[in-house]
Amino acid sequence: MRTRVGVLVVVVGLLAAACGSRTDDQAVVAQGGVPDSTDQAGEPSESTIESPCGEGDASGATDIGVTDDSITIANVADLEVPGVPGLFQQNQEAMESFVAYCNSLGGVNGRELVLDKLDSKLTEHLQAVEKACKNAFAMVGNGAVFDDAGIPAQLECGIPNVPGITGSPAAGGEKTLTVQPIPNPPDSWPKGPGLHVIDEAPNAAENAAMFAAPSAARQQADRQVDIYEQIGFDWVIDDDIGIGESTTDWQPRVKSMKDKGAEYVYVQAEDVDLANFLLEAETQGYDPEWVDAGQQVYTDAFLEAAGTTAEGVHVYVTTVPFEEAGTSEMMQTYLDWLEKTVPGASPDALGVQSWSAGLLFATAAKALGSDLTREGLMDELHSITEWDGLGMHVPANPGENIGTNCFMYVQVQDGEFVREFPEEGFECIEGNRLPVSNKN
Repeated sequence: MRTRVGVLVVVVGLLAAACGSRTDDQAVVAQGGVPDSTDQAGEPSESTIESPCGEGDASGATDIGVTDDSITIANVADLEVPGVPGLFQQNQEAMESFVAYCNSLGGVNGRELVLDKLDSKLTEHLQAVEKACKNAFAMVGNGAVFDDAGIPAQLECGIPNVPGITGSPAAGGEKTLTVQPIPNPPDSWPKGPGLHVIDEAPNAAENAAMFAAPSAARQQADRQVDIYEQIGFDWVIDDDIGIGESTTDWQPRVKSMKDKGAEYVYVQAEDVDLANFLLEAETQGYDPEWVDAGQQVYTDAFLEAAGTTAEGVHVYVTTVPFEEAGTSEMMQTYLDWLEKTVPGASPDALGVQSWSAGLLFATAAKALGSDLTREGLMDELHSITEWDGLGMHVPANPGENIGTNCFMYVQVQDGEFVREFPEEGFECIEGNRLPVSNKN
């Protein structure tokens, strides 16, 4: 898989927003239990799930980007970024494959989807949104770091946004014209992973260390530190790191962790940063009890970079593991169509969320029939309060922008990601997200 270094560190916390824990109120949400959706010839077999895509007789040029025969949607992603080419390419690849899949079934109510691929180039998000406003009915599957720059233009033109992820707290909290498949509201953080650590490794929770890269990664880290303190963590270190920390950069940090007895370590940064920490920790003979991480390290690139030092790392995820795609027909469909549409592309948690955004958009658009308008689409999106990407990820409440109560842990074992907790499905509790304190 592609290693996205540098700038991506400002958004790595986004995928860590959906979690839960073992408590008296626990519940496990099971996955679908459907067979692999490809037959022996490698072609998609007959689906057992009801897709929002399909034939129909919708007609009329009802709004910008809508004709009798087609619906134009825009995908805005940071691609040409200096030093980080293809930063959110996986989001756009997922949308390419989703559009191909949807059109193979007949589009949405018979209207073909047309994808307008826009590059926000990290610093040109406003310009990309302005283009989308003029030509597209909606933005779908977006992935951009500084997406708050486009909010004024979005609100002025009234274009709906169903992003794969939001890069900024402002975009994560924008509810008028933005609906996310797995919301990450900026005023709360999940307590579940922390409670799970307390259950499994109480000494580690009492001697915790957080390291975070600049900008949004630091904002995510502040929220996590706050909520974990509320549930019983004691942070012996909470420090900033630079972008792309080398093993040399980690030398004094690892020494400090050893001196202070840190047994829980979270690096709120890119997969390569965690890998470099682990390599230096091994050099210094430092072996903390619990190394924690979010979905940004759920990649082959991390396993390759960290090598044997990745062994035992805990990674909490909000999507059905790719290793268990046979339990989720829609996850398998994503994998099949990604391979078919973009040969050589690698599956990615960000791509899963963009594919889910496509499904969410199509579900709302289908309900409108011929009366497809931006205003009507937002009404439909806001009415969707239960969503799991047709079995691809944790259940969430996109319409009300409420974070999920569910999570899962995988662990690196013998060089592979293996389900760790729970034994099946996702672990879910009520009241998983706690409000951040005023100090943040």
